[in-house]
Amino acid sequence: MRKPLYLDVAQANAVGLDAVALRVQAHEQADSFYPLRRISRVVVTGKVEWETAALLACLEYGIPVAFRGRDGVLVGHCLSDRSSQTSLEALLHACADDALGDALYQQWRVHEESRWVQRMARACQRPLLGSVAQRVMAQVEPLVQAQLPCRFAVFVAQLQAPIASHVSEVLAVYGFSDNIQLPLTRRVHLSRDVEKLLLLEAYWLAVRGDVPQVFADKGLRYSMVHFYETHHGHFEERARVALNRLWRLLKHQEAD
Repeated sequence: MRKPLYLDVAQANAVGLDAVALRVQAHEQADSFYPLRRISRVVVTGKVEWETAALLACLEYGIPVAFRGRDGVLVGHCLSDRSSQTSLEALLHACADDALGDALYQQWRVHEESRWVQRMARACQRPLLGSVAQRVMAQVEPLVQAQLPCRFAVFVAQLQAPIASHVSEVLAVYGFSDNIQLPLTRRVHLSRDVEKLLLLEAYWLAVRGDVPQVFADKGLRYSMVHFYETHHGHFEERARVALNRLWRLLKHQEAD
């Protein structure tokens, strides 16, 4: 659930960006971190310094920022044009009822996988014979397995729950309704396809050498969740980039 963030110059000194969270520096206190996906709006009272990157991140996430004087009078708003844009959910519903829209969705899905194959080939320093995930998994799986402290199938199974939960959170930030886990058609199933993309990212991280740390006293499940949370910022960024590409692709069709 997204909640408003209230910042007062009496407590907050400056706001910066740390991966996908706002970093609020307080007077003579430890920094506080607020994930962007959990912020609905920001209300700033007094002259709190902002890094440009932090303000731009709010705009990209559709988070309005209001600035007020110490007397409570509104000085101004910092708003993106996201509120006037057609939502990704609406564009998806439109594409599910249209042959061209369906084709564009499949084009997006294949394109995202092709980008991943290219990055995976660089990570393992060898060419991969194929342009989509299904074609190269027979080559990739042994490379991932060689880095893992458990069987590949166990690694995949243990990541299903944290990935599904994270995808639900990401899509909620994009304004999706409570039915985000349901397919629109047999071929248009956004949550499933984003979950698959994030699982591919886990393979890429493992091949690159970012392997799960096993906590013998806490079990394998905890170890896999810890691995995912350690790279949470990477997964968040990859999901957001992919969804933004899909929005632009479908929005272009709407404009046509």
